Amino acid sequence: MICDPSLKADLDRAFDPKAVAIVGVSRDDANPPPGYTGLKILRLLRDAGFQGRLYPVNPRATAIEGLPAYPSVRALPEPPDLVIVTIPAQAVPPVIEDCLAAGAVNVHVCSAGFTETGQPEGRAAEERLREAASHARLRIVGPNCLGYHVPAARMNMYQEAPLLDGPVAFLSQSGGHAQDYVGYGPRLGIGFSKVVSYGNALFMDATDFLEYLADDPRTQVVCLYIEGTRDGPRLRRLVRETGRSKPVIVWKGGLTSQGARAAATHTSSLAGNARVWDAFFKQTGAVPVGSIEEMADTAMTFLRLKPLALARAAVIVGGGGSNVANGDICAQEGIEVPPLGPETRATLLELLSLVNQSVVNPIDSPAIPYKAGLLRQVLEALTGDPSVDLVIMHMTPFFPRRATPEALAAFKACITDFGRRVPEKPVVVAIRGSDRMGADAEAMVHDMRAAGITTYSSIRAACRALKRFADYHRLRQDWGRAG
Repeated sequence: MICDPSLKADLDRAFDPKAVAIVGVSRDDANPPPGYTGLKILRLLRDAGFQGRLYPVNPRATAIEGLPAYPSVRALPEPPDLVIVTIPAQAVPPVIEDCLAAGAVNVHVCSAGFTETGQPEGRAAEERLREAASHARLRIVGPNCLGYHVPAARMNMYQEAPLLDGPVAFLSQSGGHAQDYVGYGPRLGIGFSKVVSYGNALFMDATDFLEYLADDPRTQVVCLYIEGTRDGPRLRRLVRETGRSKPVIVWKGGLTSQGARAAATHTSSLAGNARVWDAFFKQTGAVPVGSIEEMADTAMTFLRLKPLALARAAVIVGGGGSNVANGDICAQEGIEVPPLGPETRATLLELLSLVNQSVVNPIDSPAIPYKAGLLRQVLEALTGDPSVDLVIMHMTPFFPRRATPEALAAFKACITDFGRRVPEKPVVVAIRGSDRMGADAEAMVHDMRAAGITTYSSIRAACRALKRFADYHRLRQDWGRAG
């Protein structure tokens, strides 16, 4: 799929601007209004190390934060690549006309107070905005959004957010969800190529940005948070076409009646019928998720693991009760836990005592993680079984405290070695009790991920991500066979 050349050229400038104008930058932050202000955005960009030229626009100032201030966009010394508008809703339409006169193309309307308010004044302001922008080609994102966050360009729209560059893009109708994902993703090793919060989507929505990202060489995985769309058929076509080369992970908000009401007041979206969206996922191959955490787990899986069309798991855990729960959770989440082959069982019976242990899959053996030689032999047997596609090690967060430093280092070395030698049959780690054991669980998850081990905060999280991962790759195989 080839992006429309004019759209690509315009968005190239938006994602990597050399000149940014910010309309509505106050001279100080005394009595600031709630939400984002022009001064806050100016400081975020400057503090992030943005290398382009910043132009604060305020007709009542000559200098702000050491930068020359300008009375209007058309008074700037050059056409800006991006204009960020932060003034009250009623004053936005004249600024759009000013942008047209200045030769600007990309406009980010951060301002809220439009149709999402449900008030006549907001709807009228949005109609005036639509009219002001209808006479020329403008790429307007918003209103009521946080716009562009691009780590490679040092464009930061979120306070205290890490600017970690990487191959994941996120298109979000919610600025809050975008901020959460930008903050949470790096904990899983997820860096971002482009993040767009597009709010009310009066002019541009996920479809415009998806068309661009489908051909973006810096983006390997596309994530979306959607409440509604202006063009369902176009979204369906773009998601399906994009999914042939890179996964599209979608969190659809507003699938319940309560969520749909909230969507109407959040971004003025008509959320749509749940059955329609069920059909959308089946027809497009989009990967469904239901939270920021699920989206991050799934994106991490796509980044770390080789394609996997089946997800038949061998599960290793210590504890009979946990063993039973593991079997239930795997089944509930669609992960098959097959009986092990006779040769595998025979090998395990030679390696493991049956006293307080079991070699029935899931395998109940608390000793395995503590003995590197035993772990290696068990993994060799399991990954050699033709009925096993992957191994899930369900670990206690107390393992680092109970193991010697040497045993802990040997465990990590063994898992990473298998990842290199047998990438087609991944060995992943899930941490037990992360919802109850707080700091211990978080520390172990961080330690395992830092060692390059694909690690999940629970076995349910692991199963959900792995099932979606395998479903996507199996569908791609089907598409390939169908031509």
